Amino acid sequence: MRQAHPWEKAWKSGRWQSAAEPLPAVVAFAERLRRARAKRVLDLGAGGGRHTVLLAGMGFQVVALDVSGTALGRLAGLVEERGLDNALLVLHEMRDLPFVSGYFDAVVSTNVLHHGLARDVKSALGEVRRVTKRGGMGLFEVISDKDYRFGSGKRLEERTFVFTEGEEKGIVHHFFSESELRSFLSGFRVTSMREEVLGGRGRRRAHIYAEVRKP
Repeated sequence: MRQAHPWEKAWKSGRWQSAAEPLPAVVAFAERLRRARAKRVLDLGAGGGRHTVLLAGMGFQVVALDVSGTALGRLAGLVEERGLDNALLVLHEMRDLPFVSGYFDAVVSTNVLHHGLARDVKSALGEVRRVTKRGGMGLFEVISDKDYRFGSGKRLEERTFVFTEGEEKGIVHHFFSESELRSFLSGFRVTSMREEVLGGRGRRRAHIYAEVRKP
């Protein structure tokens, strides 16, 4: 019998019960997409769907992809509740996207791409490049090596650990520096990059936001 994906286990266990608010960075990015007259947007690793609901509510044709059927089930309920007929939900992993090349005007992915070994992240970004049209835009948020959880759990390779406790137990995290993230994004033109560090010493949360265009 095939073992459930760690993210499916996490969602099924009820670790996340309520839908979080959209990230301010995604709200601002969505406004830029609207001004650019983008139409098709991929929400890569949609989870419970906070950004799918935002984007679909703004009129974009949204494809919400996630590896957890439980997460997508919750999102399906939100989509139905809000009467959104412009959101398509797809159960799939991110390293081999089931879409034709150049299909999307934009890709949004928050708190997702760092969940894997370095080779997995590179494969996922290669697929993102493939399915994004020329001139298309992307917003990616990944975990920073300044985050207090850096080094937690079992080390799998350099900068990569699988957590052994907490709400993300069993889930792999690759921690980025800005320079490493730029190297991973070499197929894109990076239009902006910033690191956000929140909280005090000992419980510091840190993420890097990168906006890109496909040449």
